[in-house]
Amino acid sequence: MANNQQLKYIFTPSASGRAKGVFYVQVQFKGSNPQRQPLKIDGLTAPNLANWDKKQQRFNGGTQTDVDNNAVLEALRVKCDELLANPQITTPKEFIKALETGIAPKEVVTLADFVAILIEEQKQNPSCNYQLYVSLLHNLLGENHKSTKGKVTYFAKPMCKGVTLADTPLADVGDAQLSDFASWVKTVKGGANYKNLNATLLHVVNVAKGRGKNRQEITYKYRTDAPKRVVVGVDKDKVLTLEQFKAIERLSGSVVNPTGYRNRSYQQLYLDASLLMYYTNSRPADVLLFRSDMLKTLENGVTVLTYIPYKKRSYNATEIVELPLPQQALEIINRYKGQSTGGYLLPFSMNEIRWDLTTVEGNKKWRSASNTTLGNINAHLKKVGDKIGLKFPLSLYAFRRSAITTTVNLCGNIALVAKRSGTSVKMVSKHYYKDTELQPLAFC
Repeated sequence: MANNQQLKYIFTPSASGRAKGVFYVQVQFKGSNPQRQPLKIDGLTAPNLANWDKKQQRFNGGTQTDVDNNAVLEALRVKCDELLANPQITTPKEFIKALETGIAPKEVVTLADFVAILIEEQKQNPSCNYQLYVSLLHNLLGENHKSTKGKVTYFAKPMCKGVTLADTPLADVGDAQLSDFASWVKTVKGGANYKNLNATLLHVVNVAKGRGKNRQEITYKYRTDAPKRVVVGVDKDKVLTLEQFKAIERLSGSVVNPTGYRNRSYQQLYLDASLLMYYTNSRPADVLLFRSDMLKTLENGVTVLTYIPYKKRSYNATEIVELPLPQQALEIINRYKGQSTGGYLLPFSMNEIRWDLTTVEGNKKWRSASNTTLGNINAHLKKVGDKIGLKFPLSLYAFRRSAITTTVNLCGNIALVAKRSGTSVKMVSKHYYKDTELQPLAFC
């Protein structure tokens, strides 16, 4: 489709199909198919063609009449430049109509535009997680960013009433668009990430309503159209058994992938970071941020790690985790004691400096560095999983949910496990814990 960057205008006394000697503003497409549209210029007084400079688009005679006429042209030029910058004007006819009536079409914010705006707003808030918005935008644009080797592939964009949802005006997004998007996720995406995508889209519409940019009455419930087969909670086959975890523990300190492309000197650190996360039930990001000044030894000899989960830093009510450390965690901590110049427990290269996560720029740089480090750890864990014969790709997330499952099975106090894991009972029950033991409950 044409846009205003493909339009141009000129002032001319020889407009196409018009009488010579009469000045017009003529608008046309650039290129071989101009589709010229003229509009007579009012307000000029006896324009002298002999003084007209076609290149400079002005009268150069120096008379008072030329000066007055140039002032009229300059005022018209300002209006034309404003219309040329209006993205809603895409044809010469629309340009001339707006110039003639004095009414320019208002800028229309599309659904994709608004999601992009929300992403930028979230980026300005340190530690805010905007990945759900990013995922939604990718799907609206028909982009698959999870393909192999980092290449983006494409699939059919979600549509409604013949218009892509991405290009649908935000003010028009209602039940029909929500319903068609839910159907698209089920058919094109096979139901993958159905709840998160639909919940995020509904949230975006509600934010728009709160800002007065959408007044549609929303009654559609995406849950009623959820795919029949939706995996709820934790897949039992992707949780480490105690025997499998013990096998991984025995690899600590060894070079699992001697011919691999990963740094051999880091292989023990990669595995120890994963084990520390297991022993502490913590998130991968939090393990990278653990510092020596977070440790405190109580009078009873128990060492406690006190921290604010990275994921919870943007919450109104700050959640502090006080975590008594088991002996296995202390052994790993002592193994690397004093090796990080930034004061962190694990001496990754990214931890040679002290990160400032209170600023947008500092948080952005830390995210970039941590994504690289965590990616390297996950690549190494896959090799570890292959070595012990796992039937699923071993990852940091598998370590966390395995740790929580094991701890709940051994401890039985899901509320306490949730508190020390920096999450909620609801999240533990839904996303992490799986009853792999299937043993009768012991009644006291």
